[in-house]
Amino acid sequence: LKVKGADIQGDRTAVEALIVMIRDAVAQGVDNWQVSAGYRTYAYQQSLVDEQVYIYRTENGLSAEKALQATYQLVAPAGASEHQTGLALDIVDASYQILDEAQEETEVQQWLMEHSWEYGFVLRYPTGKSETTGIIYEPWHYRYVGPAAARVCYENGWTLEEYHARQPAPDR
Repeated sequence: LKVKGADIQGDRTAVEALIVMIRDAVAQGVDNWQVSAGYRTYAYQQSLVDEQVYIYRTENGLSAEKALQATYQLVAPAGASEHQTGLALDIVDASYQILDEAQEETEVQQWLMEHSWEYGFVLRYPTGKSETTGIIYEPWHYRYVGPAAARVCYENGWTLEEYHARQPAPDR
């Protein structure tokens, strides 16, 4: 999938849903999309962790242990990132590509917060849910969960963790 010149890799169903979602948004006049991240390899995810640890150590003077703890609030460990599933996407407004809370004020994010569930996506790390998810608020990070689960999460204001906690235990 090419979106604004970027080659986005991911799970086929998720990418197909993304294409339909973007086409519908563009038809509604929201056309400033930038998919900044899709599938990531283990090695690439580890490089993101290493880079953030380095920043915390050199710029903030944290010990290796404290830097790693702080990093895991921002960057998932390699092997634990949703991006490695091919189901997670970082979506931003092309006119504001900074990954911070102000992203939520952009036209693209406003549209996504209202409509992404219709296409099977949930805002993965919503505001006020860091204690539940273990991750800071990320208004750009969306996860494909399918239309049925996305609808339930949206209608109840649930995170994916809250959704899973309410599912019946599988028969064994």
